[in-house]
Amino acid sequence: MTYYTYNPSTRTLAPAPRAVRTPQGIVCNPTAEQYAAIGAYPLAADPAPTPPEGKVAVPTGYEVRDGAWHRVYRYDDAPQPPPVVYSKYKLVRALQAENVWLQVKEWLQSQDGAWDLYLAAEDISGDEPLLAQGIAAVKELLGWTDEKVAKVLASAEIGGV
Repeated sequence: MTYYTYNPSTRTLAPAPRAVRTPQGIVCNPTAEQYAAIGAYPLAADPAPTPPEGKVAVPTGYEVRDGAWHRVYRYDDAPQPPPVVYSKYKLVRALQAENVWLQVKEWLQSQDGAWDLYLAAEDISGDEPLLAQGIAAVKELLGWTDEKVAKVLASAEIGGV
């Protein structure tokens, strides 16, 4: 069994020495009690806790319980997932397949500066305000449902189908 000592400044464990100094001298292959006297304990095989909804478990150090080191966690807010990114090429191809690319292109060209932004972009982020405006316009002008828009967008996701 491997024993560990805790470094509070780094909050990490390090393997304990294989020999310890006792009042009787240096002892090789110390017992659990001799290791405990120098603050060395085995590492418990604790699974990471399941955090509450919207939180992530962040390890913060170790504590001794039941003669073993146990990992200590705190719960932080989960980071927001990054926005979905869409391929301009895939988006145009999907809109062409629906026979609506020309109408979408005309709408982009009618918006102040939108066509220039479209041409300058390598891809389109899901949190781009112009994309939200375009989706609203497509739904209004073409009568598309949320499901139809979602299908076209899903086919244009980078890394998607």
